[in-house]
Amino acid sequence: MLHAALDASGHAHLHTCYNSPTNLIHVPATDPEYQIISQKFTSGWKHPHKPRPKIQRIFYVAYSGSGLAHLGKFSDYSNRVGNTQMLFHGTKRMCTIGETDQNVFCCKQNTCNVCSILRGAYDMERAKGKRMFGPGIYSTNVSSKADDYSANTNNTSIRTRVMIVNHVALGRSKLMFEASHDMQHAPHMFNSVTAATYPEGGKVNYHEAVVYREDAICANALIIYS
Repeated sequence: MLHAALDASGHAHLHTCYNSPTNLIHVPATDPEYQIISQKFTSGWKHPHKPRPKIQRIFYVAYSGSGLAHLGKFSDYSNRVGNTQMLFHGTKRMCTIGETDQNVFCCKQNTCNVCSILRGAYDMERAKGKRMFGPGIYSTNVSSKADDYSANTNNTSIRTRVMIVNHVALGRSKLMFEASHDMQHAPHMFNSVTAATYPEGGKVNYHEAVVYREDAICANALIIYS
């Protein structure tokens, strides 16, 4: 069975799986792609009060079956609107995926946000709620900010955390200087919004961007860190 993974540059690579298709592909520390992702993660750790994390391992997200359809939709949208960036997203994990090089299969729990994303795509239904710029999919180039939203609910994973690395097609992004909680989509003529930081005259300490459609974001890697 074929599956595909996006590299750090956003290029898809096909792999042949002779056994059960995995959800993750281990990236060895000697791989140049590992260096690109780890450097982005380390340089993006901006919060001065947070200890520097140690990366335990990095995996590519492997897409097969219906996941390949999402990969194709993302690629089409990204090529159309441009301005695709590598951004981080922290969310809840309820299992031990990524704890070892062999633990590469998603769990079946619907409440495990990490595995729900890795199995196929982000879900706008899960994005509903009162947020700064309405119900959208939020990501950031500041890894220590994404860490604020990373949570483990499995007692065997208390020493490690996970963070999803994504390619996000921001297209034309509207710089927002004030909160707009009732937004349902990007403003007219824009594809996304980006929060202005306090030095820029805005209301947030660190960068965040929001897209309002599932094909605008695609997970490409998972970082396990402590």
